[in-house]
Amino acid sequence: MSKHQSLSRRNFMRISGLAGGGLMIGFPLTSAISATVNSQDIEINAFILIGVDGHAIIRAKNPEIGQGVKTSLPMILAEELDIPWEKVTVEQAELDRRMGAQFAGGSTGVKTNYDNLRKAGATARDMLLRAAAEIWKVAPSDCKTKDGNVIHGNKSLHYGEVATRAAKLETAEEVQLKSPEDFTIIGQSKSDVDLHGIVTGSPLFGLDMEVPNMVYATIIKPEIFGAKLSSFEASKAKALEGVIDVFKVPAMDNPTMRVDGVAILAQDTWTAFKAKKLVETNWEAPDNYITSSADLKTRMGNNLQTKTEVLKEDGDVDKAFETLDDQLTATYEVPFISHSQMEPMNFIADVKDNEVLLVGPTQTPGSASAMASRITGIPRENIKVKFSRIGGGFGRRLTNDYANEAVFISMTIKKPVKLVWDRESDFLCDFYRPAGCYHFKAAMEGKELKAMEVKACTTSRYLYRGGSPAHGTEAFPDQQPAGLIPNFKISYAPLLTNVPVGALRTPGMNAVTFAYQSFIDELASHAEVDPIDFQLKMIGEADRDMPYSDHGGPTYNTSRLRQVIKMVRNKADWNKKGSSIYQGFAAQMVFGAYVAAIVDVRLNAGKIQIEKVNIAVDCGLIINPVGAEAQVQGGITDAISAALYEGLEIKDGKPVAQNFNTYQKLRMPASPQVDVHFIESSAAPQGLGEPSYPILFPALINGVSKATGKRVRELPLRKHGLV
Repeated sequence: MSKHQSLSRRNFMRISGLAGGGLMIGFPLTSAISATVNSQDIEINAFILIGVDGHAIIRAKNPEIGQGVKTSLPMILAEELDIPWEKVTVEQAELDRRMGAQFAGGSTGVKTNYDNLRKAGATARDMLLRAAAEIWKVAPSDCKTKDGNVIHGNKSLHYGEVATRAAKLETAEEVQLKSPEDFTIIGQSKSDVDLHGIVTGSPLFGLDMEVPNMVYATIIKPEIFGAKLSSFEASKAKALEGVIDVFKVPAMDNPTMRVDGVAILAQDTWTAFKAKKLVETNWEAPDNYITSSADLKTRMGNNLQTKTEVLKEDGDVDKAFETLDDQLTATYEVPFISHSQMEPMNFIADVKDNEVLLVGPTQTPGSASAMASRITGIPRENIKVKFSRIGGGFGRRLTNDYANEAVFISMTIKKPVKLVWDRESDFLCDFYRPAGCYHFKAAMEGKELKAMEVKACTTSRYLYRGGSPAHGTEAFPDQQPAGLIPNFKISYAPLLTNVPVGALRTPGMNAVTFAYQSFIDELASHAEVDPIDFQLKMIGEADRDMPYSDHGGPTYNTSRLRQVIKMVRNKADWNKKGSSIYQGFAAQMVFGAYVAAIVDVRLNAGKIQIEKVNIAVDCGLIINPVGAEAQVQGGITDAISAALYEGLEIKDGKPVAQNFNTYQKLRMPASPQVDVHFIESSAAPQGLGEPSYPILFPALINGVSKATGKRVRELPLRKHGLV
């Protein structure tokens, strides 16, 4: 059944006719925006261009980091515009204040844009239909649209033939949205709109971008995180042919904005890289810096003992521990993880007297614009931002320190500059997934969990960047089993260090999910209960909306969680594999999507071999099935790499790994089969770039524990000689 939406004229920008009979329709999106969006970002205008030949140009508003929004968001618009996908050309939008918050993060791209993009497409369709009705002097209700045409009886006009007239019309107070059963684009698999360009090497990524008359730069970073530059000697570097200049790039007040460095300017990147090796630098280490991984572990342990603050308490945990004798304790630990994206940091800045051009890969172009204005003093309306496709973001490019450096360098030399970091700089100035430890204490009564206390300590990313609350994206007070058992308590102790930390794929949730779901599996084993049965009993049979104040909330639904658990149990043949296959299970709501995974592992000469991963997902309505499956598989593969190998070790205050020769990643031959099973749903669509990532960690570790007979409580597995 069709729905109607009330749309005030005040919510629309004025319709303007474009040269050549084109039509642009702007529409303000009013959806809730993720907390990761900066306060200076404004609400979005989605817009459509209609060509005189009847084709549509749809501008993709958000940065594309491989999550597929450059395809899926235009699909939503094209669906309601009622134009075949074959008649659509997708263009990457530039930063446009009418579009509001243009960002990639938090698995929110589809979730926060779906309803309003549908309205924008439907509004365009309505205006085109009414324009044709005026030409024919008939009632709009007697007309219909199909395949990019307006039809009345045996008469037909394609959209390009009515675009000029449509541009002069007022928008309707109400527009009719398509009924989902009439969808012809949404729910159908469409190839990534950049696929041909990617495989043919077309200029899509930041490293491909150029502007006229630009010079090239790279930068030297301190090896001890947060160190200040005390002096440098660059005479040898300046003597190298092609080198233009060498100078200091000073830190800003917040370490996520810019740290001390030395910029090397040259006629090409390779010369800049060679000159970098000839610069001698001296650094002053920060006070109380982390000297080693052991030092970090000691500090987190001390914080857990002395500085925890209660975030949530249900029931009476202390009394439960006094009265119940069957108790278990465990501490789970996670290391710093590098984003280790394939495309190194790069950005182009061209700062002129009263205008700035920014070009490059960023997840938050609005923030890049704001910081460029702060650095240069040039108003934001005079700052133009073009953002490229991103060769790996995973949260690293939410932070624009590299763009800020490019702006400072261009402002200093009064020329356009392309800044490219080498891989060592990527590792030395990454914003790592926070390290953390999670101490659990539980009390059982028979085979049921009656009480749990959690004490967590992490190197809080909010604390590092000077924000609050410190526990945000670090400890989640409503995380299951909160609300599912009578007594639950969680406390948190942040640890501020000199090691830079930030958002990495499902910030915080990747560590929390590993710890919680592994410990719950441990409790099931202790009670000698099948782990799936243990969780299903804890969740219960009732259909409940549980409070969830964190990302993905305000609630999560127990029936939807139970449904993905039952699906994956069936699809993975739980407990029906041969004696040489060991299965691990985990399930959780993540950022609004419900995921349950079972990992099949084999023990081969004392080493873990992952045979297969089955994952069931309820993400609501799926816009682009092939893209959705790719996102889930990509998250699983990324997590396998982190679980097996990844973790930044610190020695003498410096990261041991500063390139891929010492920071191991998963190789393609070791990547297992991943079978994705979606729950068919008409519920509101949720994001998929992140939910599969955290669930893999505990599912894998729980399988490893079965295979080895030993509980692994610290990642990665290479530390235990298992890979």
